[in-house]
Amino acid sequence: MVPVAIYGDGKWSKVLQDILENEYSHLVEEAGGEALQCKAFVSLQKTENAITIAEFAKEFAMGTLAAIILPKEYYIHQNAIVMALLREGVPYEGIYVSCRLEGIKDISYNALLTPFLEDPYLSYLEYHVADHCNLNCKLCTHYSPLVMEPVFTDLDTFKKGLKSLKQKVKDIGIIRILGGEPLLNDQLPAFIEYTRFLYPAAIIDVVTNGILVEKISDELIKTMQDNIVFFHISLYKPVENQIEKIKRFLVEKNIAFTVSPMNDVFMKTQKLEESQNTDFFFHCFQATCTCLQDGILMPCYAPYTTKYFNRAFGEALPTEEGLCLTNPGVSLEEIKRYIYTPMERCKYCYSGAVESWQAVGKKSCKEDWV
Repeated sequence: MVPVAIYGDGKWSKVLQDILENEYSHLVEEAGGEALQCKAFVSLQKTENAITIAEFAKEFAMGTLAAIILPKEYYIHQNAIVMALLREGVPYEGIYVSCRLEGIKDISYNALLTPFLEDPYLSYLEYHVADHCNLNCKLCTHYSPLVMEPVFTDLDTFKKGLKSLKQKVKDIGIIRILGGEPLLNDQLPAFIEYTRFLYPAAIIDVVTNGILVEKISDELIKTMQDNIVFFHISLYKPVENQIEKIKRFLVEKNIAFTVSPMNDVFMKTQKLEESQNTDFFFHCFQATCTCLQDGILMPCYAPYTTKYFNRAFGEALPTEEGLCLTNPGVSLEEIKRYIYTPMERCKYCYSGAVESWQAVGKKSCKEDWV
């Protein structure tokens, strides 16, 4: 038997283990291969039933575990898992992804497991529909307070870029629509409809600060209902006293929602001195936020939004990065490798001091950011 590990130790990990060790192994043996056996569950943090990524990496290096398999249902964790595996020296060739397990009926020898680089799937994608915001938080990682005029994503350019992505990436776990403040864009329904059209199985949410939720149009309400899209409200102090009213409104309109814990602190992540510590990328929370903007795919939004910081303070931090999806010849493997590769912009990021949340307005100084 081939000894493998499965990420997680919850429901979908157990479902995958059962399929692997029974129906799937029978199919493999009929095809002349060796049956698979789950010898360990793996977690980002050690639990009673799971080993850590580092422990898996040691077992993999010794040959006592041949691969790790990621259930597709754990989409929210996948980027962080892959980053951790690569950091520990596990090659892409040791990582496999299952098909979607929910509702699975027919087990196929060729369809259940796919090598990571060959799987036409991204676990996470986000995109802006507006760069500016109506809250303007100090230390906003997207530099929204430095956007001096309304900046909306061009719908036709967005469609072209997402269509180019779809030619290579057939499925996405979760797609988040954000900004800035996405509810400032009156064309939001059109963005939602096209996203759902291309990615019918994806979870789609709109990330908002909540200020405008009770003022949304009937068109947006119907679009969110028809396309099974929900709100994620990032909770800040100015909305704290209104959040229960906002919840009641969304329940009344039959729109699903989640609410974050109170965002009462922000961290400085920006510096002006270049660092050679490329390992920081593999620990950065933003590096797991694959984004698409104007047909350019990036591991995070920093190269796209840094132009606002540069303009405001006369700096020249790297902005010309990303993988242009409309270029002919861009392959699925190139896409998947690229989103796990440090960028030049990463040399100017760090985990700095934590400060209490405050609105900075449109007259901030450089010291508000670095």
